[in-house]
Amino acid sequence: MKILHTSDWHVGKTLYRRPRLDEAQEVLAEIVDIAEREAVDAVLVCGDIFDHTAPSAEAEKIVYDTLVEMERREIPVILVPGNHDHWKRWRVVEPLLQRFTIRVVPEVRRPDKGGIVRIEARDKSTELQVAVLPWVFERQLFSARELMGLGGEAFQSYAEEMQVLIDKLCEPLDASVCTAFAAHLFISGSKLGEGQRQLTIGQTFAITPQALPEVQYTALGHVHRPQRVPGSSRPAYYSGSPLQLDFGEVEQQKSVNIVELEPGQPADVRTEAITGGRRLRDVSGTYEELEARKDELGDAFLRVNLECGGALPGLGDQVRALLPDALSVKLVYPQEETQTETRIRGLTAREQYAHYLREKQGIDPAEDELDLFESLLMEVAG
Repeated sequence: MKILHTSDWHVGKTLYRRPRLDEAQEVLAEIVDIAEREAVDAVLVCGDIFDHTAPSAEAEKIVYDTLVEMERREIPVILVPGNHDHWKRWRVVEPLLQRFTIRVVPEVRRPDKGGIVRIEARDKSTELQVAVLPWVFERQLFSARELMGLGGEAFQSYAEEMQVLIDKLCEPLDASVCTAFAAHLFISGSKLGEGQRQLTIGQTFAITPQALPEVQYTALGHVHRPQRVPGSSRPAYYSGSPLQLDFGEVEQQKSVNIVELEPGQPADVRTEAITGGRRLRDVSGTYEELEARKDELGDAFLRVNLECGGALPGLGDQVRALLPDALSVKLVYPQEETQTETRIRGLTAREQYAHYLREKQGIDPAEDELDLFESLLMEVAG
């Protein structure tokens, strides 16, 4: 069996209010092409397909067009919702997608009630059994335990409850065929990018690598940095997002995993680089240095640290005019003397706001803008 593992598409995500739907469409088309070129028996999509629980029609079209294209090329798909996906929306379309060999498991299910998905190899030589676990919020664990027939025992920690669920879900897997576990989870010790939201990444939702099942390959979503899970005894991977989603991922080479399985043997895992989408770059320098480097920056989205010798009103706007793809411009000044902070504290709120705009944003504020700020401040203060 050969499978392609991908996750965290986050279709619909913007960057500094810049839409990236075209980029999402490009990288998903590239993933479909890789799946066909590799003649995979199945594609595992491990959660956070959309960036929002209520995606736009444009985002939905890109995702569904991708799934239809997989079907057109006779590539089965197993899809696992993540914490950014609304599981009820996926449950609504599940019966329709199933007619197109696209298997969605939108909620925790018993192994004999759809929690284990079976796919036959193209050459009919073996079968792939995939235990599927979508994202589980802490409040859902009570109903998940009941669904699995585990009774109403007192709630333990999130990690302990999840390990019980995983053990119960994977228990019936047949080791004489190919086995995998596909889930949207956070494994403690995994390396994050600086931009990932901490609400569902922190230790509250963490489980240990030892909680992962003894299958040939564990396909995970949730962490955007591609990596093998540290501390796992068998191959367990985050494929990562296929697009650089924020500037915390600047140094990451995006990819998908190609996994070859034979019954009873460890998985053979390799990465296939994703080349689509615009790169994200951090650049630093004076205005003159940035002007000299302009042509080498290509079409990348930029986060600029502009080195300034002093306060020059409008300099930030000049950089944006020079580099239209500069999404963030931060003005960096030489170290000021310690008395500067004391001096700022002695200014009025209006003066402090004007100072901030000039010193940090490179903007010389108009008097009517300062008037508006002052009136809003007074209104808030009551």
